[in-house]
Amino acid sequence: MNRRIYLSVVCLLLSFIANAQQDPTILRGRVIDESRKPIVFASVWLEELELAAWTDTAGYFVFRANLEKATPLSLRISFVGKKTINRKVTPATFVNGQVFQMQDLSLSLDDVEVSARRLQASSNSSIIFGREAIEQLQAFSLAEILNQLPGKTATPPMLQNPQQITLRTQADGNYALANSLGTAIYIDGIRQSNDANMQNRSLSARGMSGSVLGSRSDGAFDVPFGGLDLRDIPVDNIESVEVVTGVASAQYGELTDGAIIINRQAGKTPYQLNTRINGGSTDVSLSKGFKLNNRLGALNISLGYLRSNKDPRDKIKSFDRVSLGMMWTTYLFKGVKNTFSFDYNTRLDDVKQDPDDDTEKMTYAKGRNLSITNRISIDVKSPFLRNISLNAGFSTGYQDTYSQWLLNGMPKGLADKDTTGIYEGRFIPGNYLAEERIIGKPITFDGNLKMTASYRTGSIVHGLNYGMSMSVSANNGEGIVLQPDKPRWVGTGNQNVRPYNFDKLVPALVSYGFYAQDNFTMKVAGKRLVTGIGLRYDLQNGWGSIQPRINTRYILDKHWEVTLAYGVASKSPTLAHRYPAPAWLDIPLLSVYTGYENSSLFLVYTHKQETDNSRLKPSKSSQVELGVKYNNRFLNSSLFLYSKRNMNGFNSYSEFLPLTLPEYGYNYTPGQKPSYFPTGNYILYADVKRFVVTNGLRTENYGAEWILSTRKIPEINTSFTLSTAFSLSKYYNSNDRRMYMMDTAKIPKTGKALFGVYSREERQNWSLVSRISSDTHIPALGFVVSLAADIFWANERKVLGRGYRPTGYLDRMFRYHEIISFDPQNPDYGYLPPDPDAKEVNEDGVIITESMNSGQPLIYAIMSMRIAKEIKKKIRISISAYNVLNKRPSKFNEKTQKTDIYGSPLSVTAGISLKF
Repeated sequence: MNRRIYLSVVCLLLSFIANAQQDPTILRGRVIDESRKPIVFASVWLEELELAAWTDTAGYFVFRANLEKATPLSLRISFVGKKTINRKVTPATFVNGQVFQMQDLSLSLDDVEVSARRLQASSNSSIIFGREAIEQLQAFSLAEILNQLPGKTATPPMLQNPQQITLRTQADGNYALANSLGTAIYIDGIRQSNDANMQNRSLSARGMSGSVLGSRSDGAFDVPFGGLDLRDIPVDNIESVEVVTGVASAQYGELTDGAIIINRQAGKTPYQLNTRINGGSTDVSLSKGFKLNNRLGALNISLGYLRSNKDPRDKIKSFDRVSLGMMWTTYLFKGVKNTFSFDYNTRLDDVKQDPDDDTEKMTYAKGRNLSITNRISIDVKSPFLRNISLNAGFSTGYQDTYSQWLLNGMPKGLADKDTTGIYEGRFIPGNYLAEERIIGKPITFDGNLKMTASYRTGSIVHGLNYGMSMSVSANNGEGIVLQPDKPRWVGTGNQNVRPYNFDKLVPALVSYGFYAQDNFTMKVAGKRLVTGIGLRYDLQNGWGSIQPRINTRYILDKHWEVTLAYGVASKSPTLAHRYPAPAWLDIPLLSVYTGYENSSLFLVYTHKQETDNSRLKPSKSSQVELGVKYNNRFLNSSLFLYSKRNMNGFNSYSEFLPLTLPEYGYNYTPGQKPSYFPTGNYILYADVKRFVVTNGLRTENYGAEWILSTRKIPEINTSFTLSTAFSLSKYYNSNDRRMYMMDTAKIPKTGKALFGVYSREERQNWSLVSRISSDTHIPALGFVVSLAADIFWANERKVLGRGYRPTGYLDRMFRYHEIISFDPQNPDYGYLPPDPDAKEVNEDGVIITESMNSGQPLIYAIMSMRIAKEIKKKIRISISAYNVLNKRPSKFNEKTQKTDIYGSPLSVTAGISLKF
């Protein structure tokens, strides 16, 4: 299989070389504004071939490609603050020098897009949010924009807890965490990495689920092991957002579950002041684009501040975000465009001390991040190469997570040595202000080199993209910091926390990727076929991964087209997965406390277990997507069916590390430290365990996404959209063997089984959600009213079943023995009980306990509304309301004997935008 792939690549390159000498077609156009002045740095894109160009200081752009026999191509022109131009073009379009005039974005335009659109871009099923759609949403962060995707639902602004995106899955827990980690976010061509985030307690001691430090009342505020916190990404400086839920182009790496591609542009814009208020949340931003002289280009600057209080009455929990951005674009030489970006942001999740709380609990998670990127694009007039793009981004940050709690208890024995052996520990008082603190300094680098060319084989026109990428993640922080006499946890699970220095003990992660993608258009049976076929190879954590990807569209006529996509993708583990702190297993052998330190004894054995995750594989996914699109002068419709399998997801599970240790006795003399001695006996400590990271998660995702939209009906100035998404996920952990220890008093003399091992659980979640929306746009008034109703048809979570009898056992030496067919008469293990969690089984011995399942007991809808009024293209007043009718359906739950209430209360956001 690999040999055939390599031969295909070689043939592709030979074909390219053989045809590259053909004289290119020169497509030259000009982009101007409404006053007929040239627009500099406008982005121009031939979508089918993935060829890009930019306008020069006179507004001209040029494509040098073998396009003379090309079928019509989709041309897209975009520029900050202007309405995007989408047009079908052929080489004949440019014979006389085509001029494209861009209009200022305004609600006074007849056909302005105030909702997201499904377009052919980086995948067959991409959904794009343009600038006008983003402004219409009045979003505090990227999370609220992504809630408009099919299958997602509108929610009030949620700023008090981390927000992460998952795409095309209903799986929860660590499965959802793996999905968010595998959803790549690209800003201006640079992948935004969370791989250096290590803001978690010792994973070896607590596992992934229990290691994130947080507040008992407000949860955790850091996002190790998963994707980025979307609250950290403001939207006022974003020009467009493309969401790839299907198969991404081969140039995008380090992903398994799609990509979010964010574009920002530099260019001349007026001052724009945006402010919005929702309850205890206030967001203010100011931006301006300056046109410098022709040699210096354009400079854009943005500044934003957000303050959110969970409850404005007490202000104990708050979230603050400050962001500063600068982008400078210029032509260094003719045909050489360079963009330099500088971004700085800070955030603070703060749970202040409640003066009425005697435990003095307090938590905060704060951080700052500096990001510097540079993108250079060089036009080349070689027959073998048309353009070279080199993008590089460097990011460095500071993260500080802290929690305190006033403890009041008995004195405790503390083990604190870093090495293996038996030694005398010490007692610490039970009354003190316990503290936990983790300090990280993540550093990331992401770079990619992209080369483009075009060639022709017969009547087939090709656009070839190929290149490489590299990413580096490191953390130079102090790591897990603690005060020796004020530990938060003492002897929990036979473990105590030790300091763990990220800077000295955690090496960097380096990943490489190489890709080639051929985008071509041709005719088959007289119909147009548009295909992008690519191959990517990634080297991640020492593992190589070959990833074929294809997106193809067969255009049957001017109304109908069918699509097919298939792709494989992979994501490397993070630093938090690869380099957790060691597990220090602390076994008290003697604990004699007399009330005085000099006459007390705490004898302890410490076993230091290093963790080696060097062979942790990258997570992987494969996806098949089928689509049908229909459009006419009135309707647009798209239906996509998909099947996605996720493998090798990262998870932690407990591993027993039994220890056989000598027994000790002691002699006590009042006023003196007890003396101790070995008795000659040995004790088995069987329940000692640690957590390890594995590639155990498996998910199967199936679904359908249907969008039907109308164009504006002139009589009522209104367009309508209906979207429906069905999503089903089956998931399990292949390493999840549940073990239960037998009471040794109940084990017969001939019995060998000390632990019963029971099969894993396989779970299934599914949902069906629709959204009906309308946009009423009156250009003469600069007025838009948008109504939307999210309809929740069904949402079910269930356990598909698990074995009732044990599938294996561990003997006294902790060796595993498989049980093929359980025999209750077998003297080795027959005394093992059925699954201790089982309450009800069917005839086949499969657990069917209904308490494990949950479902939505009723169908309900939540209505939202947005109103925007523009005054003289300078002032825009907006109001958005979630659950505008304030309806919250409820249902009494027979299982819990409580009333379940659905939806959140009415939430109103008011905003104003000024341009001057």
